[in-house]
Amino acid sequence: MASSIPSIEFASSTSKLPQKYDVLINFTGEDIRRKFVSHLDYALSTVGLTTFLHEENAVKGMHIQLPILNLCRVAIVVFTKTYSQSAWCLHELQQIIKW
Repeated sequence: MASSIPSIEFASSTSKLPQKYDVLINFTGEDIRRKFVSHLDYALSTVGLTTFLHEENAVKGMHIQLPILNLCRVAIVVFTKTYSQSAWCLHELQQIIKW
């Protein structure tokens, strides 16, 4: 699959950086990753879109930063029954909404 999680943080000034991802997918849970998100990622990749998968615990302590959002064209939030129970997820959602 075309998705990846960068291991570096981008510089704070991204206005000059080209868009690197078409879609940021935000979610939580290994079960949703294996079921729904993997199919969504595959479908997006099949039509030539690049994805950035961002989930709780994917990279310890890494929150979505505005520079990462600025490298994406659109964000998709996958809501699950437990999404709102995670302070991490709510923080990420808040950043996406502000973006």
